[in-house]
Amino acid sequence: MEKSREEVIREVAAEHGVTVGTVATLLHGLQTTGGNQVQFNIGELGGMGQWQPGMTMVGDMFNHTLKAKVDQLCSALSALSRKLPREVVDDSHTIPGRSNATFKGSQNDTHYTYYADENRLVIYDDGKNTSYDTTGYTLTGVQQSQDGSGKRLSFTYPGGTVQAKDLKEIQESKS
Repeated sequence: MEKSREEVIREVAAEHGVTVGTVATLLHGLQTTGGNQVQFNIGELGGMGQWQPGMTMVGDMFNHTLKAKVDQLCSALSALSRKLPREVVDDSHTIPGRSNATFKGSQNDTHYTYYADENRLVIYDDGKNTSYDTTGYTLTGVQQSQDGSGKRLSFTYPGGTVQAKDLKEIQESKS
């Protein structure tokens, strides 16, 4: 008999010595990025941090034991995120009629959705959606803004990072 999502989450939490809530939060974040990265703000993991394969950042940056623990946990959850069925997520900032988003998320009331198969990044901010052409950039995740405003999003791709302002805006046809 196959284990339920909740059973798997409980087992991973026990194995890594963290709460079920921490595992559920990280797993949800990883599933929205296809297991490629996750950003979090979880007290038992040192507060704000982010993970992607080969790069782990935690708020308590000199706590190497915590950093290793986060890396091990996220690595395990990354593999699991591709196997477990996704939980139902909020689709309020996706565009109706579009295929499934590759990843989506939000930062400081700015929401983003990436559709890899359409080479399209949609950013919802100040009450409107703006679409960008991502041809040439296979986006893998988003980096936290460090400019204080939270309005500058940098997206990662295999060649580095790109900001939305550097992408060509797509003018939506009015039909």
